[in-house]
Amino acid sequence: MKKWLGIAFVFLIAFPTHPFVSFGQNKPPEGSRIETQEPGKNPVKEKAVYEEFEEFIRIVTELQGKYVDEVTLNTILTNAYRGMLSGLDPYSQYFGEEELADLKVETEGEFEGLGIEVVMKDGFLVVITPMLDSPAFKAGILVGDKIIKIDGASTENMSIRDVIKRLRGKAGVKITLTVVHEGDATPANITIERATIHVNSTRGAKIVEDTYKIGYLAIINFRENTVKDMDAAIQNLMKQGMKSLILDLRFNPGGLLNVAIDMADKFLEKGVIVSTRGRDKTQNYVYRARKKGTYPNFPLIILVNNGSASASEIVAGAIKDHKRGVLLGIKTYGKGSVQSLIPVGDGKAALKLTTARYYTPSGVCIHEKGIAPDINVPLNFPETKSLHEHLSTLGIDSKTDNANQETSPLPKATTATKEKPRYVDMQLDRAIDVMKGIEVYTSKAQTR
Repeated sequence: MKKWLGIAFVFLIAFPTHPFVSFGQNKPPEGSRIETQEPGKNPVKEKAVYEEFEEFIRIVTELQGKYVDEVTLNTILTNAYRGMLSGLDPYSQYFGEEELADLKVETEGEFEGLGIEVVMKDGFLVVITPMLDSPAFKAGILVGDKIIKIDGASTENMSIRDVIKRLRGKAGVKITLTVVHEGDATPANITIERATIHVNSTRGAKIVEDTYKIGYLAIINFRENTVKDMDAAIQNLMKQGMKSLILDLRFNPGGLLNVAIDMADKFLEKGVIVSTRGRDKTQNYVYRARKKGTYPNFPLIILVNNGSASASEIVAGAIKDHKRGVLLGIKTYGKGSVQSLIPVGDGKAALKLTTARYYTPSGVCIHEKGIAPDINVPLNFPETKSLHEHLSTLGIDSKTDNANQETSPLPKATTATKEKPRYVDMQLDRAIDVMKGIEVYTSKAQTR
């Protein structure tokens, strides 16, 4: 079985895939096993199961014999599998042979599509988060948006499979989504042109405050190469004299469990990072930090918002519980379940099944609750839209003029052109102010 902590589906390529799901984890990372009592067999319950199977066979027989059109047994069973999984939770799903092959394509790191991650929730198609730099993000798709129509077709109670068919497509082809933003009653039509999406792991590494040498780095996802990319970026910042770090996990929907553990391990010398617990005792593990490879104990602030989910929450929860750093922003999404990919049908199909939930070092399960920041810096709807617009204009690793740092000098304004006002990322600015305060306090304490 393979494990990941992704959300649902991301419509990135011409076929359904999940950019934060990988087949790279063949076994759980090393950790201490949590033993649980194995449930005993119940003869009465087993008899009831056989009776239910008999009813299922009768239903299949009726469908084959009386449905208006001829239906193959394979079609009936495949639909049954999809229904069984979709009825459990928004994250469990059945992958057929073609879908399973498409799922593996994500490992190439380049996709064609929208770059949007969604989930069916209470009969509605809800945006978990659009990927930074994706067509969906640049078009103004926001966290929490309800997509009520796709090219005019209602999404109410639409299966995730039908959603995939409608959202997938080649680069250059346009699609119109009718969305309702959170707190807004009026639907808006947003036309998006699909594009080739390069899935990067990091973004915007730079020194954002020269006097105090405050570093900044955004982590976009949790893929196989994420920790390696983060490590290279931080080592480069340290060569520039970085004394403290702001790690931005906003709009990061998660990814691989082992990558989240490895990332948290970089900041922690010892202690529990996360534990997973499921009904099957083989899903129960405790993952601990190791001293080897840990970064210096520089001050750390992690930016989070309601688009920070899954693997992002593992890192944020571990840092918060161990008091290794400060969380700043707004409460995270609250996706604390683990999905395992279980091969079936001679490996030609698979079940993506929720098999466990994860717990922070303090033993808290944040599923559907989220993690509250230490410092709450809320944004209203216009401010959130402005943040989206600002981030959508930034190139990978480009220097921006937020966080009290000006970009390279702009040409003087003329009658034909005017300088745009400098955008202020309020959450990032607040983090910088807090980091300055930490530095001042530390310096005074050392001189006493």
